[in-house]
Amino acid sequence: MSIDYGDVRIGLAVTDPLKIISSAYKTIKNDGIAYVLAVLKDVIIKEEIERIVLGHPVGLDGNKTKKTIQVEEFAEKLKELGIEVILLDESFTTKRAHDILHSMGKKTGDNKDKIDMIAAQVILEDYLRTIE
Repeated sequence: MSIDYGDVRIGLAVTDPLKIISSAYKTIKNDGIAYVLAVLKDVIIKEEIERIVLGHPVGLDGNKTKKTIQVEEFAEKLKELGIEVILLDESFTTKRAHDILHSMGKKTGDNKDKIDMIAAQVILEDYLRTIE
């Protein structure tokens, strides 16, 4: 499973058992760490998730930003669920998600939930390419 973490929404994507295809799964509201971890725990059990690939934002100059630190702290909380967490550079994933929606003839302003799911899907696709 991959996660595109945001202050308002969190996009999720999953892969098939053979780890070939990534699919947008859902978007959850970021209603606090306890709520988010409870939802993720349910997804982990339901979908038999082995590891989480978490989008890792870094500044264009390669340095850590406020968001980078926030995501790294979230990663530590995820590890408390007893699952492996992999941080993967998420540079331009939201831009790519916007491009995908545009290619489908959809407006991005009305589809913020979809953008987050698709960004998570892009993160997962990038990860799957590294393990081929």
